[in-house]
Amino acid sequence: MQIRRRALDAWLTDLRAGWGERAYGAAAGVSHLLPSCDTAGLQLIGQKLAQSGFTLDEVLAWFHLLARRSRVARTMLHDGGLAALAAGWADGVMSAEYGAERIAPLELLRLRLHQQSALAASIGQHTGHLALVVIEVVHGAHLSDVVLLTARGEFTGGESIAVAPNGKVLILVRRHHDLRLRTLHLTNSLRANPGLRGSTVRVWIEPLGMSAEHVDSHLLSLAS
Repeated sequence: MQIRRRALDAWLTDLRAGWGERAYGAAAGVSHLLPSCDTAGLQLIGQKLAQSGFTLDEVLAWFHLLARRSRVARTMLHDGGLAALAAGWADGVMSAEYGAERIAPLELLRLRLHQQSALAASIGQHTGHLALVVIEVVHGAHLSDVVLLTARGEFTGGESIAVAPNGKVLILVRRHHDLRLRTLHLTNSLRANPGLRGSTVRVWIEPLGMSAEHVDSHLLSLAS
């Protein structure tokens, strides 16, 4: 089912009245993505709104308002849509602050995971829809640009990438059905790369079905 155009128009009117012309213009600019929007579309919307300078609280408030206007939107947001919006928003902020490659310090990834855990808890879910793809290069060359470029070449959907102090690369991903296949393809690409000849490359998936209080210990175990 799709969000009806009438509901979207009423939502935009609400935004103009309650949030002003700037909010109205930004929402109108992404509204064409909404009628048949999926998780990837919501993530893109969150990213675009972050790049326009809106806070996460503003974005979530706008979409809670949309949920009042549309049952389809309400269901979509409850079934992972809010998490997708927040993920896209964080990617938009990360892109602005850390460049197009979105290579961030571990602390920013930690804050991102806390944000996702808190959001999931607020809507009665858990973070089982998220995972970390971990890349470790041992017994050979030090971590090089080739690892980051290969990772970004495989995960092209704006996934957040961080480098831990011990050199591991951590990629925050959503656990779609094709994640294992993409991770296997990444592993094969890294092992076949001439720039990593003589190195031992390990790639694995770390599930993240934990509460916010366990995020720090989990990341610390990966980074140490």
